[in-house]
Amino acid sequence: MNTAISARQKAALERLIKIAQADTGQGRMAAEFLLSWWNASNCGGFDLTTLWGVDTEIAADMITVFALVVSCHRYPDDLGYGEEFRQIVRAWRPALRTRQALAED
Repeated sequence: MNTAISARQKAALERLIKIAQADTGQGRMAAEFLLSWWNASNCGGFDLTTLWGVDTEIAADMITVFALVVSCHRYPDDLGYGEEFRQIVRAWRPALRTRQALAED
C-alpha cells in the first residue's frame, strides 16, 4: 500500500474537483465519479459507461484518480480533501445533505 500521492495524481484530482463543482453535464459526471469514492453507499456508485460521455481529458484524469484510489487505500478526507468533497455533496446530493443535517440535530 502506497499512501503517497504524486504530483500528477494530485493535479488530476484537483482538476476533477474543480469540474465537479461546476453545474454542467461534465461536472455532474465528475461529481458522480468522485462521490463514489467518498461514499458509494450513500452517494451512489459510478457507471463505467459514464466515461463514454466525458471529454477525453476528464476521462484521463478519472483513470489517474482511479489508480490513486487503488494504490493509496485512503478516502479523500484522509488526503486533505474532505471540505472539497463536502462541497460536492452539498451541490449534487442536496437530499443527502438534508438527511445528514437532520441526523446531527
